[in-house]
Amino acid sequence: MSEISVIIPIYNEEGILLNNVSRVKDALENLGMDYEIILAEDGSTDESPFIVKRLVSEKMRIMSSGKKLGRGATLNRAIRSAKGNIVIYMDADLATDLKHTKDLIKEIRKGADICTGSRFLPGSKVGGRKALREFLSRGYNMMLRTMFDTSVKDHQCGFKAFRRAAVLPLLEEMENNHWFWDSELLIRARLKGLTITEIPVEWKDRKESGVRLRTDILEMGAAALFLRFRI
Repeated sequence: MSEISVIIPIYNEEGILLNNVSRVKDALENLGMDYEIILAEDGSTDESPFIVKRLVSEKMRIMSSGKKLGRGATLNRAIRSAKGNIVIYMDADLATDLKHTKDLIKEIRKGADICTGSRFLPGSKVGGRKALREFLSRGYNMMLRTMFDTSVKDHQCGFKAFRRAAVLPLLEEMENNHWFWDSELLIRARLKGLTITEIPVEWKDRKESGVRLRTDILEMGAAALFLRFRI
């Protein structure tokens, strides 16, 4: 069994895939830990499925859905198949600096069930983000803190780690299959009494991001309201 599993959800990432997977591999090698990388391909319509096949190795494997399931559903499948006691997932655009990987691991080893990167803590550094996106993101997180009585500053940062054994039971309850999955995981974890910590990160907005500002923010807001009346 690997010590850590790193999941990279992939959808139409052909332009950045080879370089960014190589960067992740180098970062993990430098940590000196036993690891596996799971390339969780979600029914891409570009060349991503063919590229990931070329990357398979002893420490790197593919999970491919064959059709688009959504980011959340893809993460659910990958987490269930992970072999590591500590599971990390990060967005394929690597918006969060990989140097923080060791900080995530440290928090889990110290006793946290979940640790998430945060763009809104003292010490966080955010680059290249437009004012409107920043405003909407802060408003969204404030809404979640009010609705669900959480203390998490940044629910949606795509850079998280957790103890696999602690999170597996939550997967049976997860309802959202796309972007709101990140927030739902933290909300349900808090309700179950799991320990959640945040770390400040250096994060740079990437043009390759798959988040559609207006439609995805609206969908996440609607998903939050739906969840509020179900739990």
